[in-house]
Amino acid sequence: METFISDGTNDEWVVIKEDMREWIKELSHMLNEKDISSRISLASGCSPGTCGSTFLLLVAKKDVQEALANIEEYYIFLHPEIGKSQEWVAQGRCPACGHHVGMNPKECSDCGLPFIIEEA
Repeated sequence: METFISDGTNDEWVVIKEDMREWIKELSHMLNEKDISSRISLASGCSPGTCGSTFLLLVAKKDVQEALANIEEYYIFLHPEIGKSQEWVAQGRCPACGHHVGMNPKECSDCGLPFIIEEA
């Protein structure tokens, strides 16, 4: 999702996340603590109290990759089980149960979790 917004300065602001107000505020605060400037904007077509209060998180175009990496790190900090699942996948295991799944499985033979296969 790359939406560019110009604010009249030389900075281009890029939308990196769309979510509920409290989560966007929390992410913005976390990024600002890491010296990554961010802005919050109401999603287009929405007004306060509509669209489930959907908000956008924006960062300067030059900071997109660093901001996304920090958000991923923060999310794993909040949900450590995701880090374990990622570790299992890197080891050829099912991300749900840790069972060895082999090469190109369609589903886990232990827990039945279906795997999404992306075709190039």
